[in-house]
Amino acid sequence: MVRLLFTCVLSCLAAGVHAESTKIYRSYDRQGKIPIFSDQPINRSSHVFGVFDGNRFVPRAGGGPISFAKLATRRAELEPMLQRIAQKYDIHLALLKAVIEVESGYNSRALSPKGAVGLMQVMPATAARYGDFDLYSAEQNAEVGARYLRDLLILFKGNMSLAVAAYNAGENAVIRNGHRIPPYAETMKYVPMVMERYRRFQKQPES
Repeated sequence: MVRLLFTCVLSCLAAGVHAESTKIYRSYDRQGKIPIFSDQPINRSSHVFGVFDGNRFVPRAGGGPISFAKLATRRAELEPMLQRIAQKYDIHLALLKAVIEVESGYNSRALSPKGAVGLMQVMPATAARYGDFDLYSAEQNAEVGARYLRDLLILFKGNMSLAVAAYNAGENAVIRNGHRIPPYAETMKYVPMVMERYRRFQKQPES
């Protein structure tokens, strides 16, 4: 999967496509099992998987491309709420923002093909562990996502990489793999993307 995505990005570079207009589509074969990445939709299963900005890949849980200026605006609008939630559940604000950026690009209406919803792409079954939530509410979604992330940090004794991997693949996948990041292409891509943003947000002053 990563190799296919990398090949697609290289093809975009070779074609000299402008960063703001480069959508990366994920499609599936006729059996609906094998993902295919391209810069054009190829069948009815095609949807925007992310945007290539010329230097790095920005994932999208749903909707069209988003500029970095728009991303920064969305992040700033949600900052006060995320600060309250991070303090309430005693997790790093930088980590909360990093997960949200990778999961949804701060799009509270995002819906993944697997059924994950909202800012933190929470699965309804995960939310049900904590009660009844409107997952399309930015605040309620961030709250349940933060609670789950906190519980994963506790489960994996503060190991942030393992908690992030579990957020993507499920805690049982991490446990089954000997408390290591599961060797799933998506998860092995996801963890470094979240950690890169976490380190970047850590360096920014909090208002």
